[in-house]
Amino acid sequence: MDKLEILLQTFKGLNDEYPLFSLWKHFPNIDRNPYQLAETHVEFYNKHKFDLMKISPHGRFPVVDYGCVIAKDYDPITGSTSCESCCIATVDDWESLEPIDVGEGELGKQLKTVELISKDLESLPKMMTLFSPLMVASKMDCELVSNIRQKPNTIRESLFTITEDIIEFANASIDAGAEGIFLASQHFRKTDLTWEEVLKFEIPFIKKLLSKIRSKVEFIVMHVHGQDIRFKEAAELMEVDALNWHDRLTWPGIEEAADIFPKGLLAGIDETRTLVDGKPDDIKNNILDALKKSTENDNRVIIAPGCVIPITAPDENIEIISQTVRKTRKG
Repeated sequence: MDKLEILLQTFKGLNDEYPLFSLWKHFPNIDRNPYQLAETHVEFYNKHKFDLMKISPHGRFPVVDYGCVIAKDYDPITGSTSCESCCIATVDDWESLEPIDVGEGELGKQLKTVELISKDLESLPKMMTLFSPLMVASKMDCELVSNIRQKPNTIRESLFTITEDIIEFANASIDAGAEGIFLASQHFRKTDLTWEEVLKFEIPFIKKLLSKIRSKVEFIVMHVHGQDIRFKEAAELMEVDALNWHDRLTWPGIEEAADIFPKGLLAGIDETRTLVDGKPDDIKNNILDALKKSTENDNRVIIAPGCVIPITAPDENIEIISQTVRKTRKG
């Protein structure tokens, strides 16, 4: 089987070839240039030889074309970016939100990154990063929660516009060479929104997005971000091939997650502590523990971090993960 076939078999618990692993990170400043970002992703893969690539643009890439201005600085731990100014200053600004051309501007740059990576790493399964429509809206509007409660119908109409733009971008990413989609949501955790509001402003738009891209994409991984998450609800409501979450920081652990969700699980790496500060034996034992849990659960677990690994994680620690996984492979 080729790499994609093995990955798809893993999601179904049918992988009897070898355990898979992957990890991903931000590349601050580099991620503002599609050519440099593509080259850096390829170099990162060539150094560590993981089995699945998450393409990681800067975290504000979906909102630039709507009018947000991205700050030059970045988080010194995660490498993530923020907005210097948002395109939504008042709730009334939502009424003038217009669809964007995903082939131009910032999104066009990200498609170029996908295309360039795909040319160099054609046989490697690659998933492009997307954010849920409500998560995109939250990056555009610092007062989103209060604005939802002030003008719910206006926000819902805008979410339809954002959703259509994301669908178009997702399909363009697949056309550019991505086999899969990595869809992140921050709203399956305790936030200022009530669960009833999440059911109204998050879930229907994710479902629409998934339904529109399902037939075109090979696989979809959903990232359930944060702690105190509603993992069971994500497992029941989302039609995806795999879930990724911070299993080393929050409930559920891999064993419980495997009982709840019958498909693929991307988990196991303690990226915030052991990967950064742990001794080689600590990192190795972390991965051996994750591999054991994967074996006990139909090999459905792809060894992966709960989120982006810190940019402070040493390359030699990442390489310990790679070597540990590969030493368990047959032959």
